[in-house]
Parts: sequence; structure tokens; C-alpha cells
Amino acid sequence: MSAVDVAAVDAALVARLAADATLAALLPDGIYFDVAPGNKTRFVIVQFQTHEITDGFGMELYEVLMYRITARVLTATGVDANAAAFRIHQLLSWLPLGVIAGYTHMETLQVGRDKHMEVDAIDNDIRWQVAGGDYEIWVSPSAPGMPEEFTPTFDGRVFDVS
Repeated sequence: MSAVDVAAVDAALVARLAADATLAALLPDGIYFDVAPGNKTRFVIVQFQTHEITDGFGMELYEVLMYRITARVLTATGVDANAAAFRIHQLLSWLPLGVIAGYTHMETLQVGRDKHMEVDAIDNDIRWQVAGGDYEIWVSPSAPGMPEEFTPTFDGRVFDVS
């Protein structure tokens, strides 16, 4: 179990997406975890998938959280969900998430793509465009007890703990 609250990663992720004016213009109905309110037609859904902790040297070295992040657009709106998915990708891929309480952001990687059409469960004539992907967010705890000189970095192949 992490010494810091991993919900801080959730908050940083949502803050990154919510702060972008371009994404807000494409999907003005907001960002939601798991389910949006029924009256929304253009929004982002963030779904937590997995969380792994890697220990070493008697402490937690890093954590990897995976989220499925998708743009959801009612087809009748005339907006293309692909444009929003691309903007989400621009905001998250290879950029720091910003301040994450108790953590140092290492990197965010898109590890899968999601694109499909959904038929509404109540009205079969209603269609939803869904586009986005699965993102891994790599963080290192910076909680008390972690040596200050220990800051793991990741170059895509191997961790450097020097």
C-alpha cells in the first residue's frame, strides 16, 4: 500500500483535461469518472483500469496506473469524437501531468486505442461515437521516508536509480 493517496493521480489527470480550452470547446459537457449524467451529449469518460506498485530497496519505487479515457459524442451533434480523442492524446502523451500531491510524475503513455460506435440502450436509433485509448501513468512516491537523492527516471527501457 502506498504511503500517499493515489487518488491524487486521478485528480491530476482530470485537472489536466479540464484545464484545456480546446478540449472544452469540443466536449463542453465535462469530464466524468465512469458515467456521465443522462442529459449530456459531448463529454469525456475516465475509467480506472489497473494499479501496480513496484517495490525495491525496501520501499515503493514507482506505481503504474492505467485509465481508459474516451470522448463520447452523440452522433446527432455533428461533432467528430476523433478530434477530441486526438486532443486528449496531445494533452497526455509525454507531457508532465502537473502537480501530483505526494508523487513525481514519470511519464504517461498511450498503450491502446479505442474507437467504436455504441447503440443507445434505450433507443436503438441513437448512436454514440466513442474514441480514445488506454493510458498508463507512471509515478514515483515522494512521500516522507523516501530519500531525497532517490529520484527514479525512466528512459523507456530501464530505470536509472542513481
